Amino acid sequence: MEKKQLIAIGIALQTQVLKTCPVHRQLYFDDDVNPAGAFALAIDLVRKRKPYVDAFHDEHELTDLLSDTLGTTPIGCPECQSSVRSNSLPSVRSNSLPDRGRFSEGALEGRQIVGFGQHQNSAQSLSQQKLDVEGAVA
Repeated sequence: MEKKQLIAIGIALQTQVLKTCPVHRQLYFDDDVNPAGAFALAIDLVRKRKPYVDAFHDEHELTDLLSDTLGTTPIGCPECQSSVRSNSLPSVRSNSLPDRGRFSEGALEGRQIVGFGQHQNSAQSLSQQKLDVEGAVA
C-alpha cells in the first residue's frame, strides 16, 4: 500500500471514521461517526506542515484521497454482513447499502457538520483531543 494511502487511513482510524472489526480484522466505514473530524484533522495537519503529512503538497490532495478512501471502504464489516445475509434474515437485504461513490459529493447531505471548537453530543472538540496520528498507522 502506498504511503499516502496509509496516511489517509491513519487519519480515518484515529478519528474513528474507519474501524477494524474485532472478529474478522477487516477495515470498515462507521456510518454513525461524523467524518467532518477526519477532514478537519487532515486540513489542520497540512496547514501546520506536520512532518507526518509531508508527502502531500496541499490540503486538497489529502482530503481528496481521504474522500476516495472513505467512499470505497464498506459500511460495516463485509464478513459480518455476509454471515448475516447467509442466515437469510428478512430484515437484511443485500442491496441495503447505499451507493457512496465519491464520499464528499453527497454522503454529508443531511448531516450536522461539527467544526473546530464546536461540540456535538457533549463529545470533545477536535482541538481538545490529543490525537496521535502516527500511532494509528504504526
